[in-house]
Amino acid sequence: MKKRKDPPGYPGDEAILKAFGDALRDVRIEKGLSLEQADAVFQEALKKDLYPRLPRALGIVVRELREKQNMSRQQLCAASGLSVRFLSSLERGQASNATLTQIVRISFGLNYPITDLVTEVEAVEKRLRSE
Repeated sequence: MKKRKDPPGYPGDEAILKAFGDALRDVRIEKGLSLEQADAVFQEALKKDLYPRLPRALGIVVRELREKQNMSRQQLCAASGLSVRFLSSLERGQASNATLTQIVRISFGLNYPITDLVTEVEAVEKRLRSE
């Protein structure tokens, strides 16, 4: 299996997952929830599907950002360490199983702040839901 090339400045999948876990732990503690309570809240939220158009919104935003930078999918593939097949699927709104690390890799590959990416995806998802 071919090893993925990390985007420039990317701290690695393990560091991203650790940072995310630390952030979740901090929120859980701030809310005064036990692990079991936090897991129950998470499981209940999964059932509700609060963002039904999220995969499509992510695809729209990634394509727009990539095209604004005059970047081909192949170039984003090389910059993010992800496959062209995955990126193509994502841009068509068919990557409902995109992982946190894949999304962060795209952000790094586009040299675009992850917080801005998430904000834009959320706005597009809200617009799609209201149409």
